[in-house]
Amino acid sequence: MGKSSILELPSVLEQFVPKRILLVRGKKSYELCGAQVALSSIFVNLECQVLDFQDFKENPQSEDLDKGILLLEKYQPDLIIAIGGGSVIDMAKLMRFFYSYSGNKIGRVFEKIENLLPLIVIPTTAGTGSEATSFAVLYKNKVKYSVSHEDILPEIAFIDPYFTYNISRYLTACTGFDALAQAIEAYWNLNATNESDVFAVKAIKLLWPNLPLAVNNPTKEVRNSMSEGAYWAGCAINITKTTAPHAFSYPFTTYYGYPHGHAVALTFPFFMEYNVGSILLKHGTVFDKMIRLMEILNITNVNECKSLLCDYIENIGLDLKLPANFDHRIILSNINVQRLSNNPVRIDGAVAKTALNTLCIKDDDKD
Repeated sequence: MGKSSILELPSVLEQFVPKRILLVRGKKSYELCGAQVALSSIFVNLECQVLDFQDFKENPQSEDLDKGILLLEKYQPDLIIAIGGGSVIDMAKLMRFFYSYSGNKIGRVFEKIENLLPLIVIPTTAGTGSEATSFAVLYKNKVKYSVSHEDILPEIAFIDPYFTYNISRYLTACTGFDALAQAIEAYWNLNATNESDVFAVKAIKLLWPNLPLAVNNPTKEVRNSMSEGAYWAGCAINITKTTAPHAFSYPFTTYYGYPHGHAVALTFPFFMEYNVGSILLKHGTVFDKMIRLMEILNITNVNECKSLLCDYIENIGLDLKLPANFDHRIILSNINVQRLSNNPVRIDGAVAKTALNTLCIKDDDKD
């Protein structure tokens, strides 16, 4: 982890003595972020064959995964390197896993038939946490699935913030808010542990103050903090998974084209206020955690949660207004029930409808 950590890649690769490497990467982003220059010189010195795979859509699709697995079977590489955002890393994780495991790609029972190929991942955005998780997103027929298995976790990750220095304002906001949401959702999660709480708090303290700066006044130091925070957020959700804001986000992406982090942001202010407010009516360990969360975020009044988060999200340039053709029934019928079950407060149909009906309304807009 850290600036220039990519310089350690040659020594890591030498341990594997690869003859053939499959490079899973983004399209334009691979060149724009500086990865092409950095990796090309490494591959030349290593004197090995490298084949690129970039022919897949953003948000991994089942049919693209099939193409990737077929390529692995034909090329038979010694290892896989993935460099890119969350979709690129998820695609590489899924390809590596299903090259070695048989079973329904959206099922839960898998059988190992081949040894795992080594997988090295290098994120070029600060946000998804995919480099630190043992699950990956896969879309089939417009439905989002999460494929989970311990062997989906990459062996090695290089968290070099250099590759994030030139990403756009909007991408910074989307990926950064996804990471922040992951950290907060991990902290209030029903599956939270002492370990995940440590990771989540580390992430929140790095991400909450630095995300607005990364969007509006970025420096190398701010970008460095964002990359580190995103990694710790990934470590946290690897233990807990996510909750209501993520559960609602997937159909916003599938049916309305919102990038993932932007989709998460749409419902986050509502659930921030709903979860914290509901829990503060009770007592016990979770109550104490919500008090600490409010202190970290410098929120003094639970009734300010939604307005504060709305202002925060708008400050990083994410529009909270919905398209004219928005149909709340599409969202309600495609909520990810598995992620919703991790939420600290039960979300029934009435609450879900309220969440969608009040997405863009701040408390001070009601007067």
